[in-house]
Amino acid sequence: MNKSKIILFLISLFALTACSSIDEYLPSFLTESSTPAAIQEAVASRVNPEKELYALASAQISKSGSIIAQSRANKQASETLNREIRKEVEALYRGNLDEMDAFSKSVVSPVFSDLVTYSTDLAMKKVTQKGAWEDSEKIYTLLVVDRNEVTTAADKVFKKFVEDASKNLGNAAK
Repeated sequence: MNKSKIILFLISLFALTACSSIDEYLPSFLTESSTPAAIQEAVASRVNPEKELYALASAQISKSGSIIAQSRANKQASETLNREIRKEVEALYRGNLDEMDAFSKSVVSPVFSDLVTYSTDLAMKKVTQKGAWEDSEKIYTLLVVDRNEVTTAADKVFKKFVEDASKNLGNAAK
C-alpha cells in the first residue's frame, strides 16, 4: 500500500512539474538551483553569512503580475528566514540550558518553546530587505537580519524570564 502511495505521489509530482507555474508550489529546495548566476552573485555581494542570516526567495510572475509575485516571494523569504532565526535561537537557548543547574532547567524547560517563539518574533522585527530583482519569469527577494540582533533579542528575553522567575520564586518563599 505504501509503495502505491509513493508511486502515485511521484507521478503527481512529475505531472505537476509540467505545469508552467509549478514553481509557486514546489518547496524552495527543489527550485533553488534555478536561481540565475547574476542574482546569486548579487546576493553574495550583499550578504555576509558570518554576520547575517538571510533568505532568498522567488515567485513566478505569471498572470497575477509583479505585485502578487513580490508578495509571494516576500512571504516565502520571511517564512524561510523565520525558520533560520528559530534554529539560531534554539541553539543559543540550548547552550544556556546546558550551563544551568537541574532546578533552573526545570523552571525554563516548560516554557522553552514559548521563549524561542517570542525571541524569534522580536528578531523578525529587525529583518530588512537587501535586494529585489525581476527577470522575465520571476521576482526575487532577499531578506536579511544581523546575527547580533538575533543574539541580543534572545539574550534579553532569556534574562528577563530568568529575572522574573527568580523574583516570583523569591516572593513565594516569603
